[in-house]
Amino acid sequence: MSESPGFLPPILELEGTWEEILDLLYCVFVKDFKVRRCFHKRMPVYYDGRVFPEGKGKEEGFWHVISRIDYSGGERLPDFRRAERLPWARPLMESPDRVEIKVFDHEEGPKDKGIRRYIWLENHDYVLIFQKKKVLFWITAFYIDKNGQREDLRKRYEERVQ
Repeated sequence: MSESPGFLPPILELEGTWEEILDLLYCVFVKDFKVRRCFHKRMPVYYDGRVFPEGKGKEEGFWHVISRIDYSGGERLPDFRRAERLPWARPLMESPDRVEIKVFDHEEGPKDKGIRRYIWLENHDYVLIFQKKKVLFWITAFYIDKNGQREDLRKRYEERVQ
């Protein structure tokens, strides 16, 4: 689905060179997450602020919401469906309760031990995932485009922590 819900900004038009697209995305990230702290239900939201040499001076938290891992090569590759929805992330985090948004906690297994908070815009196939502690640590955001992802989220929703 390419149309934005009425309560969210439009998705980004990602045109131009990769450098131009990256500059646009990073401007959104800086404006929405670096200039002013974000909160979800009064809990501060943090992201991975580490900057690695291969990260072009940009934080790991940024790369995790605009790219996906290529398991065959081990590097992160641009994910345009994920990246174009970056302007949705902060409004979803800060949104009051809405029927369009499923917010739930799920106890993860041994690999990702602990409670994860999900903010799922189900009808638009976009999800934000956080590690829940005394704060929320933003792990990733992505557009659901693979077989099984929607079913996996539905299962997690049904098994959510009450």
